[in-house]
Amino acid sequence: MKGAVIYARYSCERQTEQSIEGQLRECYKYAEQNGLTIIHEYIDRAMTGTNDNRPSFQKMLADAERTTAWDIVLVYALDRFGRNSIEIALNKQKLIKSGKTLISATQRTSTNIDGSRNLDGILLENMYIGLAEYYSAELSQKIKRGLRESRLKGQFGGGGVAYGYKVVNKKLEINEEQAQIVKYIFERYYGGKIVREIIEELTARGVLYKNKPFVPQTVYKMLVNEKYIGITKYNGEVFDNIYPPIIDKTLFDAIQKKLAVNKTGKRSVNTTFLLRNKVVCGYCGRKLQGDSSTARNGKLRFYYKCAGRKKHKDCNLRVIRQQELDDFVAQVTYEVFCTDENISLIADKVLEVQAQRNKSDSILQTLHKRLFDTDKALTNVMSAIEQGIITKTTKERLAALENEKEDIETKIAVEETRRQKTFNKEEIERFLRTEFKDDPQLYLQHILDRVVVYDDKIEIFYKYTNTIPDDSDNERRGYFSSRCKIKINKAKRSMQVLDITIDQTIHFEILYVINRRHKLRFNLEKTPTTLHGAD
Repeated sequence: MKGAVIYARYSCERQTEQSIEGQLRECYKYAEQNGLTIIHEYIDRAMTGTNDNRPSFQKMLADAERTTAWDIVLVYALDRFGRNSIEIALNKQKLIKSGKTLISATQRTSTNIDGSRNLDGILLENMYIGLAEYYSAELSQKIKRGLRESRLKGQFGGGGVAYGYKVVNKKLEINEEQAQIVKYIFERYYGGKIVREIIEELTARGVLYKNKPFVPQTVYKMLVNEKYIGITKYNGEVFDNIYPPIIDKTLFDAIQKKLAVNKTGKRSVNTTFLLRNKVVCGYCGRKLQGDSSTARNGKLRFYYKCAGRKKHKDCNLRVIRQQELDDFVAQVTYEVFCTDENISLIADKVLEVQAQRNKSDSILQTLHKRLFDTDKALTNVMSAIEQGIITKTTKERLAALENEKEDIETKIAVEETRRQKTFNKEEIERFLRTEFKDDPQLYLQHILDRVVVYDDKIEIFYKYTNTIPDDSDNERRGYFSSRCKIKINKAKRSMQVLDITIDQTIHFEILYVINRRHKLRFNLEKTPTTLHGAD
């Protein structure tokens, strides 16, 4: 009796052990009928036919080169050996070179058990493989067309459901309870509340997101999610009939403008506090919050008030007028750092970091690696679909991976475009002399660590970053105790530069923006001299 081994696999976790058992049962039945002795079983679980990393399959090919205990590889059907005709042919050729024969328990093959050629089998084998490959490609197209048709009909194609919705009979409907929370978030943000304050309000009311308190990232994603105005995008195509709108488009557009203003640092009626989240009470350590009051003439007055005084009633730090503190800190910081000497130094540092960034491929390499992994996952899902494994899970996974691939490709395009634009020293210096002066928030948000306020003095602490920044926002930060002490002239009830001292070496980071499109961050290392001002 001839020795033989069995190779069997199933393609996805959705298939069961019974799939393997069924293949083995047919193979053992064939072996018994044809006088074959089964010596070993090679089994790959949850592997696709197009996956060359199948461990048992690779071990079987390696064993074929060195063993004489068996001559035949027995499979349930030829597609178990691989669904791609080229791959099947190459793997079969490896067996032939090792003196082994591929036999199917259910299909005629080009070679008989005794190694002789089977003329009828040659034609049938190629037909089996060709039909299987045709079926795979056709089914793949049908699935994609089916998903698109479902979307055109307004049906939900799978994937994650946005907060505020639920799936009913393959269509999305508004979850009224969650929708009220969505509306609340949009309306409160439009009304001037910052995200942190909105989260505090929701938490106080016991409103949770997936059984946990909301986090800023979740809220920001909700504020820019077009699904809330009924717009969904798949592979660049826009669908307006899948998600029923919860938010009015006028409100949504207004919030996008507001978010854009906050992001670029432009000041507006609702974002007048230049030092928001930067000002700290020197007595109790709590942050100063923006507040307002109405004067007798009806005009609004804005000021900073310690949270210990505003909420906890246990701090006596006097309130400070917002305009006065913002303008003063901006002017002092500008005069300290933006001298002709420092502007030249900053420009040199920008050129250095610009060259380092363009030389480094780490960001693009990471993005291309993510794209490769996503394409690989897509291939595996499509292979499962092509083999008839069409379930809700596979459809949802396919939709999610397609969206992820589109997002990664967009990021790659942005990064490649960014690398194409470089600036010379003259452009950088011109930008520093004009834009920094006109837009103090541009540099304050990145130079300042914190502003510590007392009744009779102010201390300004600056920050630095010790790595070349990238887009991951994961850089490690450190802070020197560099500070600018400013005394307050109580007699004139205003802040004036009576004396400024700067201690230690100052390292700081600036968001570098030219034409509002190209961004680059950089480090500055400088030891400023002590400055003295006059009353």
